[in-house]
Amino acid sequence: MSHPYTNYSEQALLTLVCEQDEELAFRELYRRHVRLLVHTAIRKTGVKAIAEDLVQETFVKFWLGRHKFDIQKNIQAYLNGTLRHCIINYYHEEQRKQVFTLEEGDFLPDNITAENLDFNTLNEFYEQSLLKLPEKCREVFSLSRKGYSLKEIAAQLEISEKTVEAHISKALKILRVEMKDYIALALLTLALI
Repeated sequence: MSHPYTNYSEQALLTLVCEQDEELAFRELYRRHVRLLVHTAIRKTGVKAIAEDLVQETFVKFWLGRHKFDIQKNIQAYLNGTLRHCIINYYHEEQRKQVFTLEEGDFLPDNITAENLDFNTLNEFYEQSLLKLPEKCREVFSLSRKGYSLKEIAAQLEISEKTVEAHISKALKILRVEMKDYIALALLTLALI
């Protein structure tokens, strides 16, 4: 069955969506752009299901903001920009989860309880691991753990937000390797008890 808006221009579709809340026109825009956006998101995330979720979020944001959308704008560029923002947010959330996991001890196997580990030793080991980070990297990471936003850290240290992200990412990688050694040691100790 032919879609009623198949032959409409993007401009005409945008007018229908933004000025008349026309859902079928929105579906046609979705049909035209979804495949390329999912492909882009898969390249950035490596996981199809996550990519599809992020693209859905992109279209939801467009629909919710349709009345403010400037219909003279290029819809493809707008969707790409929104998707990029969604992907960045996704990675920030993932980093936050990893840090939470690292700090809360949730990285332990299910059969090992938090009580089994000496958290004073763990904390000490964590502090020692922090000292192994390059100075600027440690400074950025410490500020991020104190609740400062990327923007605030960038302003305080007079570096770009991208550099802040790179330092945090590097710190997490180093700490994960360092903490793995401690966890292996702790598990070995428990096995010998």
